[in-house]
Amino acid sequence: MPLSVSSRSSRRGSLVLALFAVAGLIVPGVALAKKAPPPPPVNIQILNVSDWHSNLDPQGSTITAPGCASGCGIGSAWGISDYWQGDRAAFPGPTLTLTAGDDFGASPPLASFFNEEPGVKAERMMGIQVNTFGNHNFDKGVVHLQSMIDLAGAPTDAAHPGKPFRYVAANLANLTGNLTGVDPVAYFNLGGATVAVIGIVNEDAPTLVAPGAFGTIVVTDGVAAATNYAKIARKNGANAVIVITHKGFATVTPTQTGALVDFASALPVGLVDVVMGDHTNIQGSGTAANGVLYHENLSFGNSYAKTFLTVETDKHGTTTAKSVQFASPTVKALQSNGTVCPASTAPASDPANYCDQAILDMLAPYRVQLSAALDGVIGTTTRPFDRGGNLERRQEVPLGDLVADSMRETYGVQIGYMTGGGIRSQFPACTYSPNNHLLNRANWDAAHATIITCGGYGTGTPYDLVKGDVYSVLTFGNNVLTRTVTGIQLWQSLENGVSLCPSTIPASGTCAGRFPQVSGIKFTFDKTLATGCSGSETAPITWHCVPSRVTSVSLSDGTPIPYTAATYTMAITDFTNAGGDSYTMLADGQGTSRDRDSNVLLGYVAAHPNLDPTTMTLDRITICPCP
Repeated sequence: MPLSVSSRSSRRGSLVLALFAVAGLIVPGVALAKKAPPPPPVNIQILNVSDWHSNLDPQGSTITAPGCASGCGIGSAWGISDYWQGDRAAFPGPTLTLTAGDDFGASPPLASFFNEEPGVKAERMMGIQVNTFGNHNFDKGVVHLQSMIDLAGAPTDAAHPGKPFRYVAANLANLTGNLTGVDPVAYFNLGGATVAVIGIVNEDAPTLVAPGAFGTIVVTDGVAAATNYAKIARKNGANAVIVITHKGFATVTPTQTGALVDFASALPVGLVDVVMGDHTNIQGSGTAANGVLYHENLSFGNSYAKTFLTVETDKHGTTTAKSVQFASPTVKALQSNGTVCPASTAPASDPANYCDQAILDMLAPYRVQLSAALDGVIGTTTRPFDRGGNLERRQEVPLGDLVADSMRETYGVQIGYMTGGGIRSQFPACTYSPNNHLLNRANWDAAHATIITCGGYGTGTPYDLVKGDVYSVLTFGNNVLTRTVTGIQLWQSLENGVSLCPSTIPASGTCAGRFPQVSGIKFTFDKTLATGCSGSETAPITWHCVPSRVTSVSLSDGTPIPYTAATYTMAITDFTNAGGDSYTMLADGQGTSRDRDSNVLLGYVAAHPNLDPTTMTLDRITICPCP
């Protein structure tokens, strides 16, 4: 019999009461259940090297590190690789390994003579996981850069040892029309924590390479790009955000200044945890007012950083602790032809133990080819020509005079003009290792004002110069060309060359790579005066210079060079003549191409085989507050 309406209502009411009763039994149980604890924090280690420039073998020598009374150096691919293996094994958490541009370019011959491929292969074997671009990555243009990106990312096989790594760059407009395989940000899962790594290229990079080297790529504002992609990364669940950028310190004492500090300080609060810099060969660290930790290592593998993060991984994940330590990777110098790690019975901490045989094996065939081409002795020197601390970028130095003299005298012109940024090594350089270990080899140690011999070589004097040393000094393969230049162009060129000099030079600071080393002329500039250069150095370029800091210019015999249209003959590199380093006043299409700058210096040293830098009179550049 069908239920009446009243019966159905009564039955529904009973059912509702029953459900409430059941609910009443359940709710107290839920209330008593414990809330699931948040996941434990993740401790992360980040290893990074700065401005490495494919320095596959050690820098110089040292007499101060424990276990290194003699015969030791700093850095190298095979040394740092072994240090990093130990760092990873010793850390009780995940490790991320990276660098921030200029990993190749302006490299020693062991990399540069082979299209930079040994350097990128070594990075794969060292365990680099992510990188960005610096200006020198573009030295050979975007076609070459694409080949390096492809090599870095290739699957592992006999021709591609180690593990693939990638490049990231967030502030490059028109990127996809020039390069492939580059993302703005890379994500890593490290022990359950999502870490985003954003790449930022230095905005002045196009001014530091030959015009056209960037293709149609335009470098945009780094702070805006980093902020944008940091927001995207946080929305995508990143628990920590790292920025790797080719920006460095200008000073660290008495105050910290420079593009790295400005960049880190300009980022919004709460988006970026750490900024890892590069570019200027100054070691330091700090924390900006916005809480961002920033740091930079010494260049060329002279130091590396270990950054430690404690990261919460819940839905409101944050970095609760961060710090950085710097390490000096001291290694035993190779004692033979560079194919076998030095044998050692020393304690585990001794530098002789740090050597990755697999990287030496990879480099061995390149060494054989290089030795056949570049080990020939071309002359001697009473002491090494110094380049320590980028001296050639802030004052006249004997090595700058030597290179500029070689250009002027070879072509019989009135003026030789070489920028300091084109000089990349001491002369001789312990970074170049001839197979003949009976040669006398040394570096000048500016920090201790002493000569220290290269490990595994003779200690007598004079010191032997080989062809490979020339190619270590002049790494870019620029051509020398000859041209006429007006007095107006010369004054404007010199003004551009000193336009970035701080008032602290020559005691400290740098005038950047555009600083001139000259032959055949003398000039004076007042570092306290405002620069006469103004305008934009990046596209659209409006950079223009008029005399201000430069107060006098003359030929070497004292004959004044007036600021007029009178002409003089000059030898200069094609890079500078085409407007590189903002020498826009010379980019008029004039000039006759001659020979490679390295070949010019080789010929000059062969004609002047007994060098003595201590006898060179440094009177071509006068720096003053002028009356």
